[in-house]
Order: sequence, then structure tokens, then C-alpha cells
Amino acid sequence: MNNLKAAKMDDHNLLLALAGIISAFGIKEIWAIIQKKMDIGAKKDEREESLYTKQIEILTNKITQLETKIELLIEENIQLRVKVVKMEARLINSAKKKVNRKKDARD
Repeated sequence: MNNLKAAKMDDHNLLLALAGIISAFGIKEIWAIIQKKMDIGAKKDEREESLYTKQIEILTNKITQLETKIELLIEENIQLRVKVVKMEARLINSAKKKVNRKKDARD
């Protein structure tokens, strides 16, 4: 009878151990699935951050290029204004000379 109790206990212990192993395996699998989902979420966040960072860099570069272009256009505008003033001065001198020649021709 003592052997029968020992066999029942051993079977019971074996079943408990087997249930523990099965549940531990299930928990590991569930944890692996949860961990994969967390990793996927983290990778998605990293990709979004990376995308935002790239967009910010692209926009910063474009702004820098536009600032440089604006500076060049301002300089070009100043140079063109100087040229216009010089042309106006030449036209005025030319007109004065022409008027003076006509006055001299009349006299």
C-alpha cells in the first residue's frame, strides 16, 4: 500500500512538473511574442524619428541654400542699381553735350 501511495505521489508530482514545464513554455512563447511586438513598435518609432530627422536635415539644407541665394540676389540687385545710376549719369552727360552742341551750332 505504501508503494501505491508513492506511485500516486510520483504520478502527481510528475503531472505537476509537466504542467509547470508546459506553462513555463507557454509563458516563454507569449513573452517572445510580446517582446517581438515591442521590438517592432520600437523599430517603427526609430524609423519615424529617423524619417523626421532626415526631413529636418533636408529642410535645413534647403533653408541654407535659399539664404545663400537671397544674399547673392541682393548683391546682384545692388550691382544692377549701380549700373543703372551710371547709365543715367552717362545719358544725362550725353544729353547735356548734345544740347551744348546745338547751342554752339546756333550761335
